Amino acid sequence: MFDNIVSETGDPGRARRLYYRSVYAIVTVSIVGLLAGMATGRELIGTSIYCVGVWLGGGISFLAPKLTDVPLQDERDTDLYNRASGLTLGVLFVGGLSVIPVIYVLEAARRIETPPEVNGAIFLASGLFLMWGVSYGIVKRR
Repeated sequence: MFDNIVSETGDPGRARRLYYRSVYAIVTVSIVGLLAGMATGRELIGTSIYCVGVWLGGGISFLAPKLTDVPLQDERDTDLYNRASGLTLGVLFVGGLSVIPVIYVLEAARRIETPPEVNGAIFLASGLFLMWGVSYGIVKRR
């Protein structure tokens, strides 16, 4: 698909823009579909739209670079991904270190009672950091 565009124009940048716009548009439509389904009380339809869109967008982003000779990503993209990942994890880490111990102390002192969603968010963030650490260790050893 992306090879045809480049062979017609001779511009690899055009295929790259099409690739990114396609993936982002599909994921955006899937998120809007999920939110619309939740807002209208049709959660099953919204979730179905979301799942199809995310799998389609993820599939394209995984397969397109492997199925074409056109460079769809370069070292600038890799650098941006690494910086964005580091910033995201850093903000979550600093926020978590600042807030989570306070939540546990206030809960132990019976000043607050945390809802299950807060505990779920804490477990989710902890799992994210553990997964990142394991992934980092695997990548570092290869």
